Amino acid sequence: MVSEESRALVHRYRNGIRRKYTFYVIVVAMIALMSVYSLSISKVDITLVQSMEIIWNHLTGNLPVRSEDYVGWWIDQIVVNDNAPRTIAGICVGAILAVCGTIMQSVTRNPLTDPYTIGISSAALLGVTISVVYGASVIPFFGDDVSKIVNAFVFALIPSFAIVFVSTFKRTSSTMMILIGIALMYVFSAITTFIKFNADPEEIEEIYEWSLGTLSSVDWMGVYLLIVAAIFIFVAMMCLSNRINVLGTGDNPAISLGENPVKVKIMCFVIISIATAISVCYTGTIGFVGLVGPHLARLLVGNNNKLLIPLSFVIGALMVVGADCIVRSLPNVLPVGVITALIGSPIFLYFLYRQRKGYVW
Repeated sequence: MVSEESRALVHRYRNGIRRKYTFYVIVVAMIALMSVYSLSISKVDITLVQSMEIIWNHLTGNLPVRSEDYVGWWIDQIVVNDNAPRTIAGICVGAILAVCGTIMQSVTRNPLTDPYTIGISSAALLGVTISVVYGASVIPFFGDDVSKIVNAFVFALIPSFAIVFVSTFKRTSSTMMILIGIALMYVFSAITTFIKFNADPEEIEEIYEWSLGTLSSVDWMGVYLLIVAAIFIFVAMMCLSNRINVLGTGDNPAISLGENPVKVKIMCFVIISIATAISVCYTGTIGFVGLVGPHLARLLVGNNNKLLIPLSFVIGALMVVGADCIVRSLPNVLPVGVITALIGSPIFLYFLYRQRKGYVW
């Protein structure tokens, strides 16, 4: 006979599983609705029905002809070449940053870390600053816009390579890896400040806008690379999720379970750096998502990375797309990073206040 206590435990377990899947369904539905709505947000009056018709026409090959319907063609260009790339880029960037933040916090067992903690954003900003002020590119023969992207990507990988280099000669703890990244971050920031001190006002404005993060400059080529990066980080981290769960118990317990903590950490840092570098080089530094998105997901489904990574993926996408919708609805242009911080901070504090007792590190 099964005791009443056992029945109660089984019932509680099943309710917990149902509740977690409910969270998934709600967040996925929200990002789907937000994405569809974002296609119609523009300075031009475009209805939601029009934007959906335009997408359907492109899927079926029924494209408007400029000489026959100029207004329809113009609206089509706005939806397809302006709004759609921006929406997809927002989904990918938010997902990348949130997943990277989840892994950083799990691997380092530090709730204050995010993808930018190891100096990726500061290094990328230095690369952009060099391109804007001096017109120099790591790989020559590129135009100004492309050189910024190339410089940001290459410089963003420097902190990761530095951490890997140090770790190959000396056993490095999670704290040491973070401290190396922070030290490099201050070095890059100091060099960037020195260069900006002698720059023109227009150049400083361009650098400042990039540092706050924006989706306005992403084209379809950038969207394709961001999609690849989002899929790459999601698949790679899901494959490593069990090993990352083991690392969450601590280095010594992980070793006793047959895991190599340093090897797993280095793999995670390299993957995170590549994905974040691709994200940063196209959109700049969109802060707060990699820090808060994982916390919100963890409050809903707990610390198991097999459940945490997918939910962080969707929550991060929702944060960036939602912030971009607000930005495009305002009369004055604001960087997306400002909105993610203004809206995300109160939500984060509310969730922390209402957190359940099981939310621990």
